[in-house]
Amino acid sequence: MFKRSIGRATGPAVLTLILAGVAACGPTTPGTQPAAAGAAAPAATGTAAAAPAAAAGTPAAAQAAGAPRAKAGTPTATPTSAKPTAAAAAPVAAAPAGDKQAAIAAPAKDGGAATPADRNLQLTAYDPASGTAVLSAPAATTAPTTAPSTPATPSGTPTAAPAVQPGQLIASPPTAAAPQGALVAVTAVHPGAGTTLNLATRPATLAELLGGTEADGKVPVDPHGITVTPLVKDLKATVGADPSGVKADASGTLEVDVKAPMPLPGGASVDASGSLQLHPAVHFAYHGAAAGSPRTASIGFDLGAQAHWKVTGDLARDTGAAPVRLPFAKLQASPVLTVAGLPVVVNLGLTCYLEISADGQVHLEAEQEATGTWAVRADYTGGKGWAPTTSADTKVSPVRVRLTGKAGVRAALGAEVSIGLYDTVGVETTVAPYLRAQAEGSLSADSSGNPPQAQGSWSLVGGVDLNGSLTAHLKVFGTPVIEGKLPLPPFHREWPLLAGSAVLPSTKPTSS
Repeated sequence: MFKRSIGRATGPAVLTLILAGVAACGPTTPGTQPAAAGAAAPAATGTAAAAPAAAAGTPAAAQAAGAPRAKAGTPTATPTSAKPTAAAAAPVAAAPAGDKQAAIAAPAKDGGAATPADRNLQLTAYDPASGTAVLSAPAATTAPTTAPSTPATPSGTPTAAPAVQPGQLIASPPTAAAPQGALVAVTAVHPGAGTTLNLATRPATLAELLGGTEADGKVPVDPHGITVTPLVKDLKATVGADPSGVKADASGTLEVDVKAPMPLPGGASVDASGSLQLHPAVHFAYHGAAAGSPRTASIGFDLGAQAHWKVTGDLARDTGAAPVRLPFAKLQASPVLTVAGLPVVVNLGLTCYLEISADGQVHLEAEQEATGTWAVRADYTGGKGWAPTTSADTKVSPVRVRLTGKAGVRAALGAEVSIGLYDTVGVETTVAPYLRAQAEGSLSADSSGNPPQAQGSWSLVGGVDLNGSLTAHLKVFGTPVIEGKLPLPPFHREWPLLAGSAVLPSTKPTSS
């Protein structure tokens, strides 16, 4: 434990004893919090798992052993980093799948990120409204001690000593009690039954957790971690490789296929089907806290997608001012990022839908596809506040279109997307690539390259709409609260696909 200090000692034995006695009293760094040191000492002496942790050189073991905390400005708590500079950025990476252990740490006083203690506790109950929570240690069989004959005490269980103290932070990955994760500060601790602790908590911020950390990165969302909830019958979801190359830095693709009738005003309906391949990635950035707020911060998503949809039927009347929308699937994921060794939970939600609108009577057979990468970010700058950034690189092309009648028709396959942190929504947006047709007469066109067969006038237009808003819940960053919602700048783009007119000559009677 004191091997490093004794190795440097060259004085007499008395001086060695004095140095050992000073070290045993705990860290003397001015910024060290007494409560955190008091919590770490019993864990190091009362559990068998603390010794291997100290040998491994983890931050929690070093602190429990009396080693001074890293200097102020250290950007990460990662012990394996060989970069000595304070400006080094902490990596943003995907956390190991299935990890349920909560990170428990006191906010750092030296400007760095909080250093999590090595305590094997999970959040097994949590009520966000009241702030009550329960931490539990797993059964002793999941953390055996080195001596089976000795009474087993899993590492960090509350039976050995108070494992959690008021003022500490809890960053929990998704669990059954908190499916979208939780970030709270402990205000009171009460012993529970067995190896549980009953806690009173308040919401915490990333500024408290990450301090002066510098971190920036984009992480693909594992499609296997996306939960698909069907909203119509005959919905199929599959996960596979990415054969098309359309992606947002993701290693796989989630494909959702649907076939369902779309009800129209007046009791009519059209047949609709669609296929949507998604490759989502989340972006997270955090740069140095100052006075409880970061200098800059960012949260957003990139959604690589390939869509194919088809609508067939008779639209006998105007669908009204609002388009007819058919939501067919709800997708949810809570990927966990590791930032400075701490879990940061990002919540991503998508509702996929088909949409159609018409302003007249028309028989429609439309089949189209779209590919693109849609990105939405909310960026914070100290002194200026939050600002949105959007982009929608999209290509829409008709596969086959047949129109007969007089009407304007628009068919879209879109997604309502929300992204936030720890069960708090920060960005809401809607992305909708569409095909719009205007015809008076008849039109038949496809992607074969052959000229369209038409009578009358027609036009085909591809486009994409992207709009949304930032919400007040971005306060989880520790930044000033947005009053209400801040609309995103609307993104609307159209491009012509086909246009023209043709009049068939009238049939003249033949002379006999």
